[in-house]
Amino acid sequence: MLVRITMFVCALFMAATLQAEEFSENRHYEVLDNPASTTPEIIEYFSLYCMACYRFEPIAKELAATFPEAFKKSHTSGLSPKPGMGSKMTQAYSLALMLGKEQAISEHIFEQQFGQRRSIDTQEKIKDIFIQAGVSESDFKRSFNNFSVKAREKQMDKDARDKNITGTPTLIVNGKYKILMNGFRNSDDLIGDLKLVIEQLMSKSS
Repeated sequence: MLVRITMFVCALFMAATLQAEEFSENRHYEVLDNPASTTPEIIEYFSLYCMACYRFEPIAKELAATFPEAFKKSHTSGLSPKPGMGSKMTQAYSLALMLGKEQAISEHIFEQQFGQRRSIDTQEKIKDIFIQAGVSESDFKRSFNNFSVKAREKQMDKDARDKNITGTPTLIVNGKYKILMNGFRNSDDLIGDLKLVIEQLMSKSS
């Protein structure tokens, strides 16, 4: 009996060791030259003009459900169908956050952009999306250029520059660990593996 218990404990130890070594630096994640956040944090840097972000959305929702206090999204201005529209879309997402309608606005924009293949390439079309999501035209016009909205837009762009975001979607954990999606290209359970690596990174000290 003692032998069986010992073998069982050894098997558990080996399994735990394998799991701990499953995700490795420079293959599954990159350590950024930034201080770690003081609270648990997962940020998805994304663009509403990004097809890959549209396809990643079900995974993002699953991560948000698993880590409701930590998961956030930050819009980037790098993609743009016309000059200036990338920053306008970041401004739109900033307004959606202020109104508490970021999920509805994102879904409407993604559906029109990629489901219906109708590009949102003017501020007027952005306004129409807000109206579809239940925001009045007068509220949109009054709020779109609000100081707080534009300040948040600038902060999101600054954060993306500070984190050297060069593609979307990008996941950064605790402000310090960048998930390398290519390291998961052969995963049989991408969502499960992302949850595990995020838990591992969130538990790391700075």
